[in-house]
Order: sequence, then C-alpha cells, then structure tokens
Amino acid sequence: MNIEHLIKLIRDNYHRLKDETFALKFLRYHIELLEWKRNKLKLGAIVFEIKETYFHGVLLLEEVDIRYTRQDNTDTDELKIENRLKAIAWKWDLKNVIALGVVIFGLCCEIYTYLHYWYCKNLPTLAYRSEHFDYILKFGFENATLAGEIGFLKKASIVNYWLVELLTDFCTYFNIIF
Repeated sequence: MNIEHLIKLIRDNYHRLKDETFALKFLRYHIELLEWKRNKLKLGAIVFEIKETYFHGVLLLEEVDIRYTRQDNTDTDELKIENRLKAIAWKWDLKNVIALGVVIFGLCCEIYTYLHYWYCKNLPTLAYRSEHFDYILKFGFENATLAGEIGFLKKASIVNYWLVELLTDFCTYFNIIF
C-alpha cells in the first residue's frame, strides 16, 4: 500500500476509527518500514582495498577493489578464488599439485571425448573412412611416381617406394584427399 494513500485515508476517516491508537501504531510501523527499506537501498561509504600480489618477495601486481560498507559482501567474498583456496586448505605442495594435475588431465580427456564424439556424429564420412580408399590412394601414387622415376633418384628406386609410402601415410593420416 502507498504510504501517502494510507496517511490520507487515516486523516480523512479519523473520526470513524474505533481504535485511534492502533491506527497510529499501524501508520508508525509502515513509516519505519519504509525508512528501513530506504536505508537498506543506500550503498553507504565506499572503501577501496588495494590487493598486492607478490612472487618470491617481488611485487608483481596491485589491484584496487571497491567495497561498499552497507552492502552485504559475504556472497561475493565466498566466490573469490583466494577464499575458495583457503576453504579447501590449498598449498603448493606435491600432493595438491598432483591432485590438480589429475583433475586437469581428467578434464582434458573429457573435452577430447566430447570433441571426438562430435566429430564422429557430425562428420561421419571423414571419421569412418573405408580402407579401400587407402589402397586407391597408394595405387595412384605408385603409378604417378614409379612410372617416371624422379630424375636423380633413378638409381635408388627404393627411395621411390619410400616416397610412395610416405605420401600415402601422410594423406591417409591427415585426411587430405578423402
């Protein structure tokens, strides 16, 4: 209810009220409630916190953080990474670093699995290539390079076969032609 409307209603109908003290207490309660809400909305004074980051005794970074004195900052304080690390008692010792490495390795495996699944689902012609394409590719390279041997490699024909194998494996592995 609008406070101005309530005051006007009590003033206009004051002579009809059975209990005037109750009406005045009710009005006082709503005025105090409105004042409390207004004070809660005010942010209050601003405090600047300077955070310094040191590494082996050398100052690396200074950050300025703004905090409001009347605002409840417990939720934002809990979200900060420093407070999260303090809550789990993080230290840069071998046990915690190995645990962090295991978590990061698991996360990387999960991302790789997701990307591989997406690749197989959305690009099946590339993911599930038939092996007869590899034989066609090798046959094509053999006919192209062995028919007219490469000039200075005529005497070393083994290098031509090695070149065919290399090109075939390269094209097969990187999916260049198919």
